[in-house]
Amino acid sequence: MTKEEFYREANPASSGPLEGIVVLEACTTYAGPVAAAELADMGAEVIKCELPMTGDVCRAFGPRVPNAPELDRGAPFLSINRNKKAITLNFHHPRGQEIFRQLARRADVILQNFRPGALDKWHIGYEDIRAVKPDIVYVSISCLGQWGPLSYKIGYDTDAQALGGTMSITGQADGPPTKTGHASIDYLTGVKAAQAALAALVRRLRTGEGQHVDVAMVDCALSVTEGGMMQAATCGEVWQRNGNRHPATAPCNSFLCKDGYVMLAVAHDKQWASLCRIIGHEELITDPRTATVAVRKENEAFIEQVVSEWISTRTKHEVVSALNAESIAASPVFDFGEIVQEPHFREREIVCEVEHPTAGKLTHYGVAPKFSRTPARVRTPAPVLGQDNAEVYGKWLGCGEAELEELCREGVI
Repeated sequence: MTKEEFYREANPASSGPLEGIVVLEACTTYAGPVAAAELADMGAEVIKCELPMTGDVCRAFGPRVPNAPELDRGAPFLSINRNKKAITLNFHHPRGQEIFRQLARRADVILQNFRPGALDKWHIGYEDIRAVKPDIVYVSISCLGQWGPLSYKIGYDTDAQALGGTMSITGQADGPPTKTGHASIDYLTGVKAAQAALAALVRRLRTGEGQHVDVAMVDCALSVTEGGMMQAATCGEVWQRNGNRHPATAPCNSFLCKDGYVMLAVAHDKQWASLCRIIGHEELITDPRTATVAVRKENEAFIEQVVSEWISTRTKHEVVSALNAESIAASPVFDFGEIVQEPHFREREIVCEVEHPTAGKLTHYGVAPKFSRTPARVRTPAPVLGQDNAEVYGKWLGCGEAELEELCREGVI
């Protein structure tokens, strides 16, 4: 299939399949803004609420884009807040709370990731919003949930990785527990929260009822730990970290070529036989030490030594080409400098550019799901702080210029 064939029925004017859905985002840092970005990427109109003057704390996070204003320099903020509109609003101010409740009447979904109970104290919690918008889908994101013995605990992605098992199985066998290189549970939680919001919207279409959705980061971490809990509770063994190795099959590891690393994984006997022929060790197809999946795992170090001797004398391209030709899973280990240059990623628009009004041209990750009729894409860059105040407050609430100036003087917006 070609790209043109896939998009032959596409509507070029489409913002995405969620066009017409309105989302009010009251989030900071990563997990909540990622959830909102997932919905925005698929066409929803997302209004991001930020504190006046300072904005989302993520605006200050590095790495920083050079030659951009201080509040528009943070690469993480610029990445996960594209396709959104932005207003400033002070939740601590009673008038700000009233304005949020007014805005909520126009929303389909509210996303918030403050500590449990915080928005209730500001009179913009679920019950408060439900009173003015009975069919609202209200999504609360936190580290350990809105209820439970540990729900009070503050937590970030690192806490979720620590509590949710991720760190215990990541890293070398003889090394310390290790977090993933990126904020993996923040991003996973964002995706799960967006998924949950869409599920609640589908139910609302059928019943007319909204609901409160509780998404805990640790729950999300645990939900992708394969058989880890069953292994510990039922099988009597605790999953141990083991570097890049797979818990059940071998070889599965990164191997050093003449010009960098490749990742190789052999899943079954047919692939193993093909690998043995390629590397010139056909005798290992039937060798008692390597003939089955189970014994290959027992003799993993021996297998890795044999495979490494063949790989180490070749380039990444030579290794990957030879193995892929025989349906063996192997790929070069790319860094991000290589990723942004890879033609395949450009073709699929998972690497794309967008022009920011103060930071200039920015390279983004694109929208992962592809929709043949309603294409989703990075339409607009991350917003400048408060850039849509006049539009949103004017269009939604009928505020004129004089009223906006008054709200600014009072520290409300």
